[in-house]
Amino acid sequence: MKTSLKEIWKNRKQIVEGITNSVVKNEFVEHVSKLRMEICNTCDAKDNVGKECVIPGSQPCCTMCGCSLAFKTRSLSTSCPGKKWGSIVSEKKEDELDSLKD
Repeated sequence: MKTSLKEIWKNRKQIVEGITNSVVKNEFVEHVSKLRMEICNTCDAKDNVGKECVIPGSQPCCTMCGCSLAFKTRSLSTSCPGKKWGSIVSEKKEDELDSLKD
């Protein structure tokens, strides 16, 4: 697995969303994250050691995309690359919801 800077840049909003949601806790997001992690915990693509993580030390991560599961599972506009769980809202809707917070 080799994630390019171009791929990271393309997904920057979802990455920031996951990081933000892991810092600013929300009961609904935490519930979604817990359900998604239960699925990830049964997946062969889960890397607990960190060999496939894009950011070293961010394990557990997904070997398919290299994302930290702590962040990926908290991004409501993100889907599992293995199609085991999907996004809850579109990126456009997520942007609209974020603009209401300001």
